Parts: sequence; structure tokens; C-alpha cells
Amino acid sequence: MTMILGLIASPAGRAGALLVLALAALGGVYLKGRMEGRAACLAQGERDVVETIRRAEGARAAADRRNADERRLRDDDAFRRD
Repeated sequence: MTMILGLIASPAGRAGALLVLALAALGGVYLKGRMEGRAACLAQGERDVVETIRRAEGARAAADRRNADERRLRDDDAFRRD
């Protein structure tokens, strides 16, 4: 115990402790940024999926409206009707 106190009291011990604290702080900042970046990436992916689903539903609805119009020309089905 006295050896630890003597190490902390010495200039080299204080410099080492300061270095350890600085490294711990940098590691904490890195981990916090990594977690926030991951959360932001997941949120963006979810927004992209929701946007894709919304666009697909709109395309389906537009196709249904187009197919429901009786005045439109029918698609060529390669069957000759005379």
C-alpha cells in the first residue's frame, strides 16, 4: 500500500496516472461515438426500408388504378382477335 502511495506521489507516477486517465477518456469517447454511429446507421436503414415499402405500395395502387380504367387500351397478349 505504501508503495502505491509512493508511486502516486512521485512525478513519474502522476504522469502515468494522467496518461491512463487520458487513454480511458479517449476510449470512452471512441465507444460513445461508435454506439451513436451504429444507432444512426440502423435508423437510416429503417427509414430507407419504410420509404421503399411506401413507394412500392404507391406503385401497386397506381397499377391497380391503371388496370381498373375501362377506357384504356389493353396490353398486347399476342392473341389475334378478328
